[in-house]
Amino acid sequence: MREWRGAFDDRHDVIVVGSGAIGLTAALAAQRNGARVLVVEKSDHFGGTAALSGGMLWVPMNRYMRSLQLHDSREGALQYLRAVTGGRTSEGILAALVDRGAEMLAFLNDEAGVRFVAMDNFPDYHPEWEGAHAGGRSLDPELFDASVLGDLADSLRPDHRLPFTMVEYEAWGSFTNFPWEELRRRAADGLVARGRALVAPILHASAQGGVSLVSGAAAHRLIVEDGRVGGIELADGSRATAGSGVIIASGGFEWNAEMKANFLPGPIDATCAPPFNTGDGIRMAMRAGAAIGNMQEAWWFPMLLVGDELDGQPTGTLPRFERTGPHTIIVNRAGKRFVNEAHNYNDMTKAFHVFDPREYRLVNLPAYLLFDHQHLAKYGFLTHRAGQPTPAWLTEADTLEQLAEKLAIDADGLRDTVQRFNVNARSGVDPDFHRGESAYDRYWGDRGSDSPALGPLEQAPYYAIEIVSGAIGTKGGIVTDGDGRALDAFGDPVPGLFAAGNTTAHPMGPGYPGAGATLGPGCTMGFVAGRTCAAVPSPV
Repeated sequence: MREWRGAFDDRHDVIVVGSGAIGLTAALAAQRNGARVLVVEKSDHFGGTAALSGGMLWVPMNRYMRSLQLHDSREGALQYLRAVTGGRTSEGILAALVDRGAEMLAFLNDEAGVRFVAMDNFPDYHPEWEGAHAGGRSLDPELFDASVLGDLADSLRPDHRLPFTMVEYEAWGSFTNFPWEELRRRAADGLVARGRALVAPILHASAQGGVSLVSGAAAHRLIVEDGRVGGIELADGSRATAGSGVIIASGGFEWNAEMKANFLPGPIDATCAPPFNTGDGIRMAMRAGAAIGNMQEAWWFPMLLVGDELDGQPTGTLPRFERTGPHTIIVNRAGKRFVNEAHNYNDMTKAFHVFDPREYRLVNLPAYLLFDHQHLAKYGFLTHRAGQPTPAWLTEADTLEQLAEKLAIDADGLRDTVQRFNVNARSGVDPDFHRGESAYDRYWGDRGSDSPALGPLEQAPYYAIEIVSGAIGTKGGIVTDGDGRALDAFGDPVPGLFAAGNTTAHPMGPGYPGAGATLGPGCTMGFVAGRTCAAVPSPV
């Protein structure tokens, strides 16, 4: 255990378990509402999965949209959210997200100096649905100078990627266009971007406000006395009390093999989350009487494994342009396409989980992402560039038949698939899976091309890499109400227990409305939970 600010055994009104952007937002909201707050973090670094994310927040009717004169409406946002969540989320929570998201943003701006830029042309993930927006709901944090953290800078979860914003990523497109020397200068100057640019200012404001910050402290159980949650017990037996309550924001269960096997419809074979998200908060809350829900859902993402590690464990790489740009397809072992490769990552990954009852296995796994030399020459592929030695994580062949043999997939199926795809791609259409028809598909493609998401595979050599069913995190857990209070199996609040983020039955249910929908609703509910919990009279 390391006490960065304050002490674990001080007197506390509110204890927050987890130090991602959601937990820190809850802590800051509680502290600013007059509570004495302790944040405990299981790992040695603050920031959680949020620090490694794009850092974007999806918030309807936000102030940044208004500054760009982009119109949004409460009813439109609710209509869209009802469709995305499939009726699984209560109206009370949906109303809280829409009505209090702007308040949360104002709070982070005023109290932590978090600044955002509205991505005005980044569409919602289902732009053709009623209530969707063509841009502006997804917010990108501005660069932040982390040197203001002083010694606390060492506590911020590191990110090996150089500091560029998502707005810049959008403008530059392929990695071959990135100004790498400028980015290295930014890093040397202490600037951080994306998830760290979201977490760092909230962490700084929390420390400045007197929030106690403790890392290397794994919460193990909730202290329940007289039917009320009043503190936590760590794995080493240490205890801390909270007069007003405990807020759990410790992430999902993507690193818990037993929970994944019991609850999820398909595998998580890769994740980019730190290997500390093992469902601790969910199990602690269940023991204290909280109901759980949405346990079959995750923030699905097709991922690549190229040898990168995080905290000693393999970490997945997220392909965006690599699967949506021209001259690429995804096929299964039969050599057949099975999904729109450019569709939003959460929903397209569900196609990996189709089950064949006769063969008693998943039809579309293993799966492979294929591209040809013209894709590599134009855009590169992750860190690989044309003319360099082919890395071990890529399979290369001079013909499609040879590639199929190396991958152990059906050669006839692959040849027929590519032939059909090429004929249609040259015409700029995909009658099989409608790739490129949606504004979202085209957003992540080559917008300088007449067909941003389509292009034939016709120039040897050909390349392939296995693409696996991955997830940014799970999104099932503690059932809450619109005030962030944990509920029991009968819908009554569990006294003293609150939760937000991936530890909860996430407000987004099975869906993903737009970029930042993990953190936007999560930070909103963290903000609400922090204020609600701090308002509970503390006997301590």
